[in-house]
Amino acid sequence: MNDTCTDAIELLDPFQPAGLRRLLQQYYEGRDQLRRGLCFLAAGRYDQSIKAFNAAARANPESLSLPTLLAAAFSGKGQFSAAADRLEKLVAREPANVLYRIRHALARWKDGKTDECIASLRQGIAHNLESAELHFQLATVLASINETEEAELRFTQALTIERRHAEALIGLAMCHGARGDPTEAVRYLRRAQAENPSDARTALLLSHALLAAGEDTPCPVRVVMPSPGDAEDDAALDELSTLLEAEPDFVEAFLALESADVNPEVFILLAATLDRALERSPEHADLHYHCGCVLSRLGRTDEAIAAIERAIGLRPQSAKALIQLAKLYRQGDRHADACERLEEAIRLGAEYADVYYLLGNVYRDDGQVERARQAYQHALGINPQYTEALRALESVDA
Repeated sequence: MNDTCTDAIELLDPFQPAGLRRLLQQYYEGRDQLRRGLCFLAAGRYDQSIKAFNAAARANPESLSLPTLLAAAFSGKGQFSAAADRLEKLVAREPANVLYRIRHALARWKDGKTDECIASLRQGIAHNLESAELHFQLATVLASINETEEAELRFTQALTIERRHAEALIGLAMCHGARGDPTEAVRYLRRAQAENPSDARTALLLSHALLAAGEDTPCPVRVVMPSPGDAEDDAALDELSTLLEAEPDFVEAFLALESADVNPEVFILLAATLDRALERSPEHADLHYHCGCVLSRLGRTDEAIAAIERAIGLRPQSAKALIQLAKLYRQGDRHADACERLEEAIRLGAEYADVYYLLGNVYRDDGQVERARQAYQHALGINPQYTEALRALESVDA
């Protein structure tokens, strides 16, 4: 049975670079193997497509979009876990609410009370005869206990109400497969694959069905390739933006990764997500700051400067924003502005070796050799082992 929430891939702490790196590697491995498998499938090379789809499923078991995957990792939850008795009260109060009904039934099913689960779904259908999702969920439970005849009728009813219901198409295909009719299973699985081309599980089932059908199906197989990005996953973007609004420091984990470890589309996604969060909270200084950092990673320097200037306008005492802004000013050869921001950060207490080193570099770029020397000496006074500062000092002395 499906729930409206999904299971996240098991991973290390996503707030740490190692965990996030692994998460991203899994996502892109899953996506690449899915595309590879679809190419094999289209060419009729079913054994190879099955291998690729199995690899895709291992990497991303639920074929989650990137924003959904990040939201699941961030929130630390994979599925709805409210107690069945609380859900029962909600169902009693709103018996026609499809979401409450499905979650209540799911809770009963997970508790091993299949009869109560089925009874709850039947009651839900009595209140919502035209709910494709309720018919589908009931069909799924019936199929799990080998009530295949009614399950097939319920899957068919779900498709009558919502002809593009991908999961119901898969369910009906499985019923035909169980009856020994792989050709008919292929027909439904093709439709399901077209409805959800990013789902490796559907493609895997289609490969198996085509292999079983043999010469009864035409080759090459017509498949639908997934879209290149996840920008269309609007609900997931909304969820992720809400989570980032509550904890914008999650972005720091991405910024800590080397460029080679992160596909640029990840930062494009983060920029879009932060923009959405800022539409709701335009006075949130940390969101502006992190948006500026992400834009900087994308090479959009002018936009990054504007975002971090807004952050400082909202929180003038933010030393980290002042330091980041100084780095961006330096990229644009605005040496005086960069020096001013770094000196301000130091006055606010950011007396760190790397800040003095950066200040020395800006002075040196501006031709202020003596000030550069003093800044490097400050850096070495804080950290005598600072190799870059030592080399820089030797260079200005030379």
